[in-house]
Amino acid sequence: MESSSIAALPRKDQSQPSANDPPPPPPAQLEVDTEKPTPSNDSTSDTTNASSTTQQLPPEYQLHEVDLTDPDMDPLEYTFRRYVPVPKAYFWETANESNQFHQNLPLRIKLWHNTIYYLGACLKKAEAGGEIVANVLGLNSGEFDYVTSTMSEEQWARSRESSERRIGERRAKEEEKQVRMEKERVEEEVVKDVGLSSRDVL
Repeated sequence: MESSSIAALPRKDQSQPSANDPPPPPPAQLEVDTEKPTPSNDSTSDTTNASSTTQQLPPEYQLHEVDLTDPDMDPLEYTFRRYVPVPKAYFWETANESNQFHQNLPLRIKLWHNTIYYLGACLKKAEAGGEIVANVLGLNSGEFDYVTSTMSEEQWARSRESSERRIGERRAKEEEKQVRMEKERVEEEVVKDVGLSSRDVL
């Protein structure tokens, strides 16, 4: 019984607060950082990272860039450039001792370069053959090629002189016609002004 009563008594260090004691200080408030984070320009950083990555790549890994918005581009070339990646430089063009002559280059890159190169070579051969066939069939000749092909240098010189003379005469006639039309217009304006003045007098 004595032990239980002793345990029930409050200890000196566990004294309960009385009414006369001052109120405890308020707990310290944590400082909240109200500063908003500065938004970062993700698009600019992405573009910068992409450009730096492209510059760091060896030329045999880069692509040859062309302006696909060019209105004078051939439709076949546009289709080929749009769907077929063309390397900026072939690996055998950039091979040297510093890169060990591209011995460690992936086989996929070598196959890609060889395929594009031989496709271009076949296209050039086909264009040369087509030009020969067109010349034989006369598709590339002009309307008066059968005449001009047999002309001598003297005949060409006389033809040029005659052509220049006719062009000069035509220009002179056009200038004379313009002067005559301008003169007639001025005369019509003068006649109108004289008619209005005579009416005012009457």
